[in-house]
Amino acid sequence: MKNLLVYVSQQKHAECIQQLIFNWFTIYVCTSDQDACAVIDKNPVYAVLQDCDCAMASHFSLVRHLASDLLHTSLPVLIFSRNAEAIHHADICLQAGCSDLLIPPMTAQLLKKRIDNAVRSKESFTFTEIENILRELPSNIYLKDREGKYVFCTQYWHHIRGRNTPHWTIRGKTDLEIRKDKANALKAMESDKKILATGEGTTYVIEEKEAGVHEYLELIKRPTHDSEGNVNGIVALINDVTEKQLLKMELERRAKTDPLTGLLNKVATEGVIELSLEKFTRSDSVRHAALFMIDVDNFKMINDTFGHSTGDNVLRCVGSILHSTFSGKDVKGRVGGDEFMVFAEIENSTQANRIAEAICRQMEQAYRGSALEGKVSLSIGICIFPEVGSSFQELYKSADQALYTVKKSRKGSFCVASSR
Repeated sequence: MKNLLVYVSQQKHAECIQQLIFNWFTIYVCTSDQDACAVIDKNPVYAVLQDCDCAMASHFSLVRHLASDLLHTSLPVLIFSRNAEAIHHADICLQAGCSDLLIPPMTAQLLKKRIDNAVRSKESFTFTEIENILRELPSNIYLKDREGKYVFCTQYWHHIRGRNTPHWTIRGKTDLEIRKDKANALKAMESDKKILATGEGTTYVIEEKEAGVHEYLELIKRPTHDSEGNVNGIVALINDVTEKQLLKMELERRAKTDPLTGLLNKVATEGVIELSLEKFTRSDSVRHAALFMIDVDNFKMINDTFGHSTGDNVLRCVGSILHSTFSGKDVKGRVGGDEFMVFAEIENSTQANRIAEAICRQMEQAYRGSALEGKVSLSIGICIFPEVGSSFQELYKSADQALYTVKKSRKGSFCVASSR
């Protein structure tokens, strides 16, 4: 049973209360503020009932003490009197911070109901206070019920619809009703359903782009439980991790990128090509692609004769040509000192030939009229997917053999590997 503290000036004054509610509560009786505080400190007290004369004589000292103590500020104090004339003191009691004034006639059921209502009211008020305290934090903390609807939210971030409308509230609304980004709203609702069904929390990062603001938000979600251990809602924390995420992405990009040309490095190039091949292989329709192996002719001579700075500029020029020739979805990388590799979707081998011709021509034009005219060129070996090879190793081997043929016979040109 729940603990109830009855505070009276004399023990006998508590008898009427005890007789009414002894079936529902374990009752502690005390006759001083000191004794009352001792009971409250040692026991989880549900509510306090104080005799009206006793409270007024002490100028509501216990009420004021509990109100100033954050640990016990949610504990309601109800004033009771055996005299119906005490109704005249109602305003004084309520102004002092008391939750209710109980006067005759009182029945057991009515008394219990008034006590329960006072507790709920006090807890609700405390909940509101907690909301206000949490709003001082930069993070967004929110609570949802078992249907995934918002109970409260400490911050209204800018990608919410309707937040600037007068008297607008998030309470009772779903993500789909308030979020401008429907994809993120659906993702949030799906993760909520899983949490409510399994009782397992989750953490993930979303990307938001709204009104020129680009940010990344980390959501940490955990289930809440009722007194019997059943999942009854979700509590979550939203942190702005934009700087952290951008730094992470930049570090990942650097780990995968050749700093000189801005193309992918060898490991990243081969890895992405293999992923692309898996996607092409699983496709319902036949898709064609080409693997280009590109080599800078006479690169050692250029470095030895004109210096490494000039050699670096030549490599940058190749990178620029590949960036402008191929689309963002094509895989472009530097895989060796003067070796490059591109994997691009094509319609047919004729298109691959035109691309190779254009690359060789652009490289020649880039140095026309300079000291490197006639000395810098590109040789290209090409393998067509899936006609000549279907795996990365097959494509690489065939394209490399075609490149060898070009380097041996006619530098500055290209060669397409023969069909299997």
